[in-house]
Amino acid sequence: MVETRQPLENNVEVEQTFDTPTPETITTSMILEDLENGVDRTGIKEKYNLESWEVKQMFEHPVLKGKKAKKIRKLSFNFIDDVPQEVTFEEAIEAESNPNQRDLEDQIEEEQMESKADDFNERQY
Repeated sequence: MVETRQPLENNVEVEQTFDTPTPETITTSMILEDLENGVDRTGIKEKYNLESWEVKQMFEHPVLKGKKAKKIRKLSFNFIDDVPQEVTFEEAIEAESNPNQRDLEDQIEEEQMESKADDFNERQY
């Protein structure tokens, strides 16, 4: 049985109970997903309509042993990232392959050629 509280317009809460049958099969991945979504052992007990001893026995399984519900904290406001993203990897590669951009080897080669040209011109005069 799952109990939920539904707020009414005049801010009075009313408990509603729902009988949900226990599933024929419950998998460890189902329980892990519940834990990831912040459902604790009590919530799992209620969700699957289980007895306390059944939940205890389930959590003795090696995959579930010691696992706890993830704490999910929700912001009370919408938080939006409005800053442009940093340069992507593809943009960085493209910048490196820019034909106007020179690397160290090209610069050394150009300096050596200029030096040889200067030497040649000095010998001419």
